[in-house]
Amino acid sequence: MANPTDTSLSLAITSWTNLLGQARVITDATDLIRHAANTIGSRIQIPVVLRPGKRSDVQQIVKIAAEHRAPIYPTSTGRNWGYGSATPAQEGCAVLDMSELTQIRIIDRELGLVELEPGVTQGMLADHLTSEGLDWMVPVHGGGPDCSLLGNALERGYGLTPTTDHFAALTSLEAILADGSIYRSPLMEMGAELVGAAHRWQIGPYIEGLFSQGNFGVVTRATFTLQRRPEHVEAFFIRIGNETQFGEMVESLRDLLSSLGACLAGVNLMNDRRVLSMSHPYPVDQVHPGEVMSDSLCNRLTRGAGITPWTAAGVIHCPRSMRRVIRKELRRHLPASFPRPIHMNNQRTRAARSLANRLPSNSLGFLRQLDSIEALLDLANGFPRRVALPLAYWLRGESPNQAQPLNPAKDGCGLIWYSPLVPMKSEIVQAYTQVVTRTCRRYGIEPLITLTTLSERLFDSTVPILFRPNEDGAPERAKDCFNALNQAGKSLGCTPYRYASDDSLGMVPLGRYATSRTSAKLRKAIDPHSIIAPGRYSSPN
Repeated sequence: MANPTDTSLSLAITSWTNLLGQARVITDATDLIRHAANTIGSRIQIPVVLRPGKRSDVQQIVKIAAEHRAPIYPTSTGRNWGYGSATPAQEGCAVLDMSELTQIRIIDRELGLVELEPGVTQGMLADHLTSEGLDWMVPVHGGGPDCSLLGNALERGYGLTPTTDHFAALTSLEAILADGSIYRSPLMEMGAELVGAAHRWQIGPYIEGLFSQGNFGVVTRATFTLQRRPEHVEAFFIRIGNETQFGEMVESLRDLLSSLGACLAGVNLMNDRRVLSMSHPYPVDQVHPGEVMSDSLCNRLTRGAGITPWTAAGVIHCPRSMRRVIRKELRRHLPASFPRPIHMNNQRTRAARSLANRLPSNSLGFLRQLDSIEALLDLANGFPRRVALPLAYWLRGESPNQAQPLNPAKDGCGLIWYSPLVPMKSEIVQAYTQVVTRTCRRYGIEPLITLTTLSERLFDSTVPILFRPNEDGAPERAKDCFNALNQAGKSLGCTPYRYASDDSLGMVPLGRYATSRTSAKLRKAIDPHSIIAPGRYSSPN
C-alpha cells in the first residue's frame, strides 16, 4: 500500500500545481473539510483535491502520482451518498475530482450510442438529448439530476428504466492506468467505433469488468447504449395486508417476471415504514433519541395514510396497444385473495391531483403520495428526479424542496446503505426481513426495507440506516447496526452487492478468498505501488 511521506506528497502537490494551476489544486483546510463531508460518519482527512479541467490532464496527474508514489482517489461528482460520497477509503489520498469533465458525444443518433466523461450527470444528459431532439431514455436512479452516470455504472447501480443494470449499458471505456499509460477497449482501439460502442463484450478477455468496483485505473470516458422511450409507461401498486400475503407475493413474482420480464422494469416490495417515509414527516416530537417509532404510533400513522404492512410497486413499459393485456396478465399471476392492482399513469395522476386539490386540507398525505408516484413515473420515463434523496432528511421531520439541489453530505445528514442480494424464495426473504427488523430496532434504527427485483431469481434489498450525526453515539450505533446486519445477512446467504468506502463497515474479509488473491495479483502487476484508490475493493499489496 502506498504510504507517502510528507515530502513526497508535497513534491507531488508542487508538480500538480505546475500542471493545473493553483486554482485547481485545493489545499485550503476549510475547503478540504467541506469536500470530505459524507453521510457515513467517516473521519478520513483529505490532504489535497485535484480538479482537472480537461481529460488530457488526468493522464499527467496519474504520471505525477506514480513518480512520487502519492496515491489518488478518483471521483466523478462525489455524490455517492450513503456509500462514502467523495471520501477515500484510506488516509493520505489526493482526491481526483473529475466533476468538470462533462463532454457528451453522440456516436450514433439512430442506434442510441453516446460517449460520456465522468462529470456528466443524469440532468446534463437529459438536457442534451432534449436539445438534440432525441427521444432516448437516460439510465436514471433516484439520486437526482446532479449524480454522475459513469460513477453510478462503475459501482453497478441500477434503476427503473428498461436499462435496469447500468453497468450492463456500458459498452467500452478509456482508462488511465497507474503508470500513466492508456487502456482503450479493443474494438475502439482498432478503429471500429460503431461496433465498439454497440457491443459490450468487445473481443478477447473482458478487461472492462476490472474497472467496475475495481481500482485498476482511472476511467476518463465510456460509451453507453440508450433505450428508446416506449409508447406507454405506467406504475402499478398492490396492497399486501399481512405476512402470509407477503410470502405469496414473493413466490408469484418469479412467474410474473418470467412471463412479463420484457415489459416490467422491476418490482419493489416496501414495508410500511419505508412507504411512510415517502409520504409523512417523521414524528420527531413523539420519538425519543436513540429509539424508533413504537408499533402503535407507526400503525396509527400508516392507517391514517392507507398504508398496508407491505406494498408492491412496479413499472410497466410497453406499446400502448398492449397495456390492457399486460394489466390482465399481471392480475392473472397474482393469488386470487389479492386486491386488484392500482394502475397509475400520467393521465390518471393529473386527474387524482385535480380531485385532491378540491378536498379538505387533511389530503396533504395523499398529495405527498401523488408527488412520489409522479416522480416514480418520471424516473420510469428516463427523466432524472430526486425521488429517493429526501429520505436522507427524514429524521429531521422535514421534507426538503426537491426542486432545489440537495446534498445530504454537506447538509449534515446521516445515511449508510445496507444493500444485500436476497434469493427470491419466500422462506429466505421472510427470514431476512425479520432479521433486519429485529437488528435495526436493537440499535435504535428505523427498519426501512425495500426489495427490488433484479431478475426472476434475485432481489437487491436496500436498507437505509438513518441517523443524526450530531446525536451522541448515533454514528457509532449506525455503524454497529450495519455490521450486525451484514453478519446476520451472511448467515442467511445474503451479502451486499456494494460497500461504502469506510473499511469499518463490514467490507468482505480481504485475502480470504481466491477472488481477492487473484485480484491482488493482477493489481500488483498493474499498480504495484497502490497508486489508484488503495483499499477500495482491494487488499493492501
